[in-house]
This record gives sequence, C-alpha cells and structure tokens, in this order.
Amino acid sequence: MALIISASASPSGPTSAPGLYSAQKFDLTPQNVDLVLEDVRPYLISDGGNVVVVSVADGVISLKLQGACGSCPSSTTTMKMGIERVLKEKFGDAVKDIRQVYDNDEPRETTVEAVNGHLDILRPAIKNFGGSVEVLSVEGGDCLVKYMGPESIGSGIKAAIKEKFPHIKNVVFTG
Repeated sequence: MALIISASASPSGPTSAPGLYSAQKFDLTPQNVDLVLEDVRPYLISDGGNVVVVSVADGVISLKLQGACGSCPSSTTTMKMGIERVLKEKFGDAVKDIRQVYDNDEPRETTVEAVNGHLDILRPAIKNFGGSVEVLSVEGGDCLVKYMGPESIGSGIKAAIKEKFPHIKNVVFTG
C-alpha cells in the first residue's frame, strides 16, 4: 500500500534526529519522511510489513505499504491512525495530502529465490534489530527459514511469507 503526502517546502531543516515523541518539525523531503517513518517501522515489521516512500512533491506524500501490510484489511487504519498522524505531526501544514500507492505485481513462482527476494524489503529493518533471515528451502507447503532475531519480528516474517505466497502453509525457523 502506498501513500502520497503533500506539503510546501520550508527553509529550515532538522537540527537533531527525529523522534516519535519529539516536538521538532522538519522540512518535507523524501529523506526526512523516510527518517520519520523509522519510528513506525518496528510496528509494521512485527506484523510482516513495511512502508516505502514513493514520492514527495508539492506537499503530497506517496507511500507504499509492503508485505503483509499491503493487503491487510486494517491497512487503511494503519495508514490513517499511525502513519498519517506521525507525518502530519512532524511536517505540520507542509503536508497537503498523504496517498497510498498500490502495487499490482502479484503472485510469483514459489521458489527459494522468490521468497528471499520478497524478504529483501524487510532485511534492512531486521538487520537494525540485530537479526538475519535466509530462506533455505521451499518444498510443498513448507518453507524452511534460517532466522535469528526478536520473536516479534519472526512472526512478522512468517506473516509476510504466507501473505505473498499462499501455497506456503508452514514457515519453520531454524537457528
């Protein structure tokens, strides 16, 4: 799922790292939007998803929800109550609109390479939490994954695999 957020440019830039609980406002740039989204990514990743900044132009922010978040029935709520709220809080009146962009590239062949490729969207965040993930095999409805990291992120990985590859019924972790 992708969102587009609109805003007008501001001459001032961030003076310290953004934080969800900081009152600081930022210039509306793709880099700053991505930086602010770091505060909500752990929640998305724990549910098997992520968010990517597609574009920021004329006060409109376009975002794409990935993984399980892209097809989740509550993705609209995630976007409105979580992501939009944080972005509007950090960028103020610069944000004219936030739009969700959708990806129509659907089912892939269920191979080790395809599943590993799908997990590429989560790898940077998994690494930030000190973890790693690698698909070892896909046979029938079973997917064997070498995963090390927090349990909450692990359940998100399982959800992301099962959501994108409906033929996979069991995701088994090995250390």
